[in-house]
Amino acid sequence: MKYAFPFSSSLLCSAMALAFSASALANPPMEKASLHDVTVFLRGAELFNANSVSLPAGESEVVFTNIANGLNEQSLQLEASGGAVIKSFSVRRDYLNERISTQVETLKKQLETELREQNRINARRQVIQAQLAVLESNRSVGGEREGATVDQVNQMLQLVSDKMNEALMADITLKERAEEIEKNIAKLNQQLADAQQKDERAVNQLVVKFYTPKAITSNVSLSYAVVDAGWVPTYDVRVDSISQPVQLTYKASVYQNSGIDWDNVKLTLSTGNPSRGAQAPTVSPWYIDLYRPSSFSGKVSSRAEVRTEVLDAAPPAPLMEMKDESEREKSGGAAFAKKSMSNYVVTDSGGLNARFSISLPYRIAADGKGHSVVIKQLDVQGDYRYVAVPKIEREAFLQVQLKEWESLNLLPGRSSVFYEGAFVGQGTIDPWRIQKTLDISLGRDRKVLVSRDNDVKTTEKAEFFGNASQRRYAYKMEMKNTRSEPIALTVIDQVPMSRSSDVVVDNVSYDGATFDKEKGEVQWSLNLAPNESRTLGLSYTVKYPKDGRVQGL
Repeated sequence: MKYAFPFSSSLLCSAMALAFSASALANPPMEKASLHDVTVFLRGAELFNANSVSLPAGESEVVFTNIANGLNEQSLQLEASGGAVIKSFSVRRDYLNERISTQVETLKKQLETELREQNRINARRQVIQAQLAVLESNRSVGGEREGATVDQVNQMLQLVSDKMNEALMADITLKERAEEIEKNIAKLNQQLADAQQKDERAVNQLVVKFYTPKAITSNVSLSYAVVDAGWVPTYDVRVDSISQPVQLTYKASVYQNSGIDWDNVKLTLSTGNPSRGAQAPTVSPWYIDLYRPSSFSGKVSSRAEVRTEVLDAAPPAPLMEMKDESEREKSGGAAFAKKSMSNYVVTDSGGLNARFSISLPYRIAADGKGHSVVIKQLDVQGDYRYVAVPKIEREAFLQVQLKEWESLNLLPGRSSVFYEGAFVGQGTIDPWRIQKTLDISLGRDRKVLVSRDNDVKTTEKAEFFGNASQRRYAYKMEMKNTRSEPIALTVIDQVPMSRSSDVVVDNVSYDGATFDKEKGEVQWSLNLAPNESRTLGLSYTVKYPKDGRVQGL
């Protein structure tokens, strides 16, 4: 006898839901975390991801892949829309799904191409060797043919010789190419080994457990911080003419080695440094006492061990290998239209740190190299002046003193300087020094002529007065402006300063300059018209004991 039991549709649906939920927990779906925004700090970065996931009714799990290595789990934040409840989450390492970075894939493809070419060349060389063997045997046989005339034998030998010469030349060419390929293969193997060593085989995954009363599609936001990233400020300083403002390009060398490439992300550069901590330091009691020498017995070492400890000091950022994303001009640097980047960068300096939001998407590979990102370009007003120290250098140096630079949110960094379209060298910009103006050196200008020589008419030999001697020193300096515009020129020289009461420097003459007696510095401020020349004089007397000898002059 068979029995039929009633089975309601609601019970069937509940059973199916439980079965589906159990299946979802046993084999959770994999979702690649979609990275869209990155905030890069001076040391560290925060990554923002957004995904749309389908969640069944009840409890379910989703495994998010493409999670960076070295993430700070305490910084991890999750949000889900549609009423989905995040019950728990955990980070795990996936050693089964091996990640191969873009750099490794590229190197492998290049290596495969070189190996295929090597095999083709080896095969062609083997064919040539076989041809040479046949030609060699034909040459031996041809000389022994009966009934052949001398001309026929010579023609055959010449033909064989020509063919052998052709084959040998082809083999030499292939051999040279084979040696070149061998070097390329060795180089690629080394690069591949280095890249694979840096490449983390295991990737992070984020396992999230959700609960929803009904099946929904939820928008999941995920953010977390990583340590192995940052940016270094750099600058391009361009001056086309001393009658025009300074063109300052503020750039960032962004680096990251988080294990995942940042593809087409919107960058925000922050001047903050979370790695230094946010806690204010505390002061412990500072005790002093009278010195009481200790009693030592035995042998005392002549070498003392010194131990220093630095508290709350972040490790220095790695040296960057610069890799500009944009094509650089022959003159060097990044030359963009003035409004090319200003339309895409928003500066927010309302908080403790400045933030530069760049709406243009960038790709920053996880290779630890510096990738150049233009923050902003602007024209800065400044006062140009030439500085000459003819005692040391017979050339004048152009400097610009920037005004109102405090509002630019600059950081200390290296600068590439371009003057009149030519690269003149590298310098540093240090806005953290307490000063009214920000001085930038623009290099030498050979159109401003400077010379300094002994003034033989005024210089005197040593004279003796009783037990004392004195001698007068005199110098003549000539300046000429060969430029087509007027210039401001500061000329700096010096008068020796005595460390002994027996040596006296007096009777200083400096032709209207300012004289700093504490430093012994003499300074002239000149305004030279085009093609104008100016002669300056400096003289002083040194008195010392008759039997003495003055050092340093």
